[in-house]
Amino acid sequence: MANEVKIKLTDAQKAKIKEATGKDLPEIRVENFGSTPAVSSPAASLALKATRAARATRAMKAARATRAMKAARATRAMKAARATRAMKAARATKAFKATRAAKAFKATRAAKAFKATRATKAV
Repeated sequence: MANEVKIKLTDAQKAKIKEATGKDLPEIRVENFGSTPAVSSPAASLALKATRAARATRAMKAARATRAMKAARATRAMKAARATRAMKAARATKAFKATRAAKAFKATRAAKAFKATRATKAV
């Protein structure tokens, strides 16, 4: 903070502040934000630090939640892709079995026709 001044309090000033507020303040800090000065005590600065730390913690938790959500979304997409692949494989297997059955049926019909032809020739 470029425009910051810390004022050490005398014992009499400390006593007056403690009597009025019940707090023991060793110094007063004055900062200049733009055109309006802001006066704070060291205790207020600790509260500000705590607020900033809490804000950082919340941001970190939000980022972690976002990552978890993205991971869950990716997992669901992966499961859906796996299910789609399994469905396609099953469809291909059914088609293959149907083709094999059709070939077997044709072979059986051809064999029967061949036997019928042999039987007629034998007569």
